[in-house]
This record gives sequence, structure tokens and C-alpha cells, in this order.
Amino acid sequence: MSKRNCIQVKTLGLLTILCCSLNAAANDSKIPTQLDFGLIDQPLASNEELCYSATGITCFDSELEKIYRKNNYLPLWSTPELQEALGLRLKTLSYSGIASGVTQRLRELNRLKNKRDQRGYDILATDSYLVYLSLQQQIADSPSMLFRHQELKPASTVEGSIVDSLKLTKEALSYNLLSNPEQHTQLKRSIALADTLSRLPAHRYEVTSKKLVKHDQVIPNGQALLDVLYTYGDLSAEDFDWLKLHAEIVNSGLVNQAIRRFQARNGLESDGILGPATMHQLSLPYKEVSRLIALNLQRSQLGASGGDRPQIKVNIPDYQLQITYNEQVVFESKVIVGRTARPTNLFSSSLNTMVVNPRWNVPETIKKKDVIPGIKASPDYLQKKNLKMIRSWRDRSELSAEIVEWSNVNPDTFPYEFMQGPGPQNALGNVKFLMPNDYSVYLHDTPSRSLFNKTKRNLSSGCVRVEKAAELASYILDYQQRPSWRSYDQLVSNRQTDTISLPRRIDVDVTYVTAWVDENNQLQMREDIYGYDRPSRHTAKLKYSTLKNYRY
Repeated sequence: MSKRNCIQVKTLGLLTILCCSLNAAANDSKIPTQLDFGLIDQPLASNEELCYSATGITCFDSELEKIYRKNNYLPLWSTPELQEALGLRLKTLSYSGIASGVTQRLRELNRLKNKRDQRGYDILATDSYLVYLSLQQQIADSPSMLFRHQELKPASTVEGSIVDSLKLTKEALSYNLLSNPEQHTQLKRSIALADTLSRLPAHRYEVTSKKLVKHDQVIPNGQALLDVLYTYGDLSAEDFDWLKLHAEIVNSGLVNQAIRRFQARNGLESDGILGPATMHQLSLPYKEVSRLIALNLQRSQLGASGGDRPQIKVNIPDYQLQITYNEQVVFESKVIVGRTARPTNLFSSSLNTMVVNPRWNVPETIKKKDVIPGIKASPDYLQKKNLKMIRSWRDRSELSAEIVEWSNVNPDTFPYEFMQGPGPQNALGNVKFLMPNDYSVYLHDTPSRSLFNKTKRNLSSGCVRVEKAAELASYILDYQQRPSWRSYDQLVSNRQTDTISLPRRIDVDVTYVTAWVDENNQLQMREDIYGYDRPSRHTAKLKYSTLKNYRY
């Protein structure tokens, strides 16, 4: 490279460029004294959205200068693995639609890569990584935005954890982006499917009627339905080619089997009937599914950041609880979560108390909406439910229901409380698991075992009912490593209320993930029961998706 080419003078309102070599050692020249933004040979259209207030060629000119100076102006992104890792993370933002300008920035990076301009690519890649960190910091500061259909604000400043990125080295990038192989593999397979779906032509399957399509009935727009089932892998190529020869598509045989496979994979009732939920899921545009995959990749990163304790994760739309310990799944159970009208809050905490044979203190919401209306409708309601009316939570002296003129009671101002004692019909079953939070949400057993047979289990008033509550209790007690403690079965059998403080805590994340690609490379989707995936008048209120962290 000639000195004339190396010493370019290009002033774009910020810097006079002195040297253009990022890899001076490879060119047998002196190490440069200043970064050459002139290598990025045309204005960046992405800046208008990503960093509209920036005055330089890139979003973070001064930070880039510091980073490369500390790295002797050597390239940071010279390996394909690092380039791929950066591209995957930028695509999660691009496909999810939460940050304008990222899609354009990806095109700019690819243009430089296709020109084999490693030096220009390197500068823009580092700037893009700082943009990514800035946007991730905004998500961390306000995680609720991932459930509120909001776009991230432009990254105009470098704050918080981004300042630490000024110590970036090639080794630090490798650690930050590649040190978790399982996460990287999940990212690769998810974005690969999002890539594929985003490039497909739009399918033609639409929901044209609210009527159920039962077994042996003709499927409206059946040819378009076959296309969708084939695309998702629920219909083989051979069966697809044969069925496409038919003028009418009937819900029987191979078609019915494919519908059942789609339903089972997507958490729907696997009955082969085309009902509203199944038809809605099938009719989602491919680009929308691509968006949901990427959006939920972002959501899945919220909550626990690892550690040496077991982690309980409750995924609300999947109605499942899972414990991971030492990177292994060690426990799973079905759960029942809050109904759409009374959602379960999203938050992080840690179990610190277990109560065996618990009393149930009726929450304020249930008192107002269920108990008091129930008493007004039936004088023996309290007796049927084994409930007692008490003066207050501090003064638990029992009061007779006969002292109240129930027809005149206003549920919003009723001064007394209700409590249910231990027993087989207690609403909390035999055990409850407490954790710090502001919502009175906890995990618990339930006597209503048949409800776990339902596919759709948003049935509670906000707390999480656990099917395998006894097994969970035994796991928690075993984890405490206290040989002198009584077993769970012994604690239950004495019918006395026992409150057990847990010295070894277990982390809990209550999450909301509606789309992911599983270990078999199969797309899994779940019904958006709280309306967090797309704008809707049924979207749960903001207070339910604050994602506060109560862990300590």
C-alpha cells in the first residue's frame, strides 16, 4: 500500500484521517497513530436510525479510537466464528423489529465483507458491537419493552456496561460471544430458521370462518393449508405431492395426522380439529413467525445470569416448570398459571421458605371477586369452602358470618379477611413455596388434580400451581443437605403447619416465551395468552410485565 493511499485526508466534521491500516504489521509498515474512518467508503444510512445525534462516520467514533489504540490498531474480527457470532446477535434485533436501523447496518457490514475489505469491516463491526451492547443495556434497564410492542431508542451515548467494552480485545470478544456453546448453538439454529422463514414467499392460508373443521370435513382453502404444513415439516414431501393432486382437501387420513403433529408441537389440543387456536397459529405469516423467534430469543435472555444454584424457570404460555442445575435439566412439571383476566407477574426471585400443610390467606383480589360474591349468592359458601372469617391478619380471631348484612357489603371496603385451614381441600394443597416479590405470587400444590389434564392451563388467580408439588418439595429439602431434617412425607403426615426457612436458596424466573427452536431443530410455538406478542386490546397491563428482580 503506498504512502499516498495510506495518508488520506478526509474531514467529515470530526477527524482528519492520518492512516488507513488496521493491520500494519502485515503490511510491514509502522503501527498507525490514528484510526482511519475513511475505510468506510460511503455514508452509513443506518446511522440515521441507530445514532441520529452522532456527528462522525460511525456511531461511536471516539470509543472506537480508544479501543483500537489499546489493541495497537490490530483487527478484532478476523475470525469467521466472531463474525458469525456478531451477525447472529444483530439479526435477533433485526428480525424482532425492536430496533430500527439494525437491518440496514447488517447490509452495510455484508457489503464490506463481500468487498473483502477486512479493515473497513473491522471498524464497522466494532461500532456495531457497541451499538448492540447499548441496545442490550436499554433492554436490561427496561425489560418490559419486550412485552409492550415498543422500539428501542437510538443509541446516542455510551453508558454503563458499554464503558467496560473500551477494554475490548479479541480474547474478550471470544469470551463474550462464544464462551457458552449451548447458547451459541441455540442462537444459530433459531436464527437459521428465522432466516429461512423471512425469505419465503407469503403463504395464502387465511382464517375465513370461525366454524370448526372436524374430522372428514372439507377444509376451506385446503391447498394453502397443505403448503403451510409442508413448510413446517408436519407433512412429508411425498405426502404433500400426492395430496396436492386433489381438488378438495378433507380433514382425514394424512391431512388429519399432519394437523395433529402441528398441534402437538405447538402446545395445542392434539385432536385433529381445526379450531380457532389451531387456525390462528397456522395462519401466522412466515415473517411474523420469524419476528417471534427473534423476539423470544431476546426474552429468553432475561432473568438469571447463571450461578451455582439450581434455577427454576416457569414459562407461562408453555404451562411448564423446569429446574436446571449444573447446566442439566433435573426436574420438570406441568403448572397452572394466572388466567388472562388475572395474569401471573413476570419477575425474578429465589425460594427462601417452604410451608407444609399451609393455611390459605385469601388474597384481596379473590376476596373481592370470588368470596364475597359467593357468600352473597349462597349463605353456606364459607362452610362449603372450609373458610373462616377473621378480624384481620394481625388479629386472627374468628368472626361469625351472621354478624354481617351481606346484601349491603361493598367488596372494595369490606374490613375483614378470610382464611382456610390445613386439610385435603385447602386451596394450596399440602405445600407452598415462598419467594420475595411485591405481587403475593408463590408456587403451591392444589387439590384440583384434574385441571392438569387440560392443555390450556391459564386458570389460577395469579399464583402458580405445580402438578408435581410433592416431588418439588422433596427436591428442595434434599438440596438443603440437612440429614437431620424430617422428610417431606413425614412433614405432611403430621397435619401440622410447618414453616421451613431454606438456607440454600433456589433461583426462580417467571418468564414468557412463546416461540423457540428445540434441540431437534423443530419450531415450538405457544398461544399468546396475555397478548404480549403483538398489539392487542387484550394485552395485560404494564404492571404484570415489569420483570423486577427480587433475588438476593
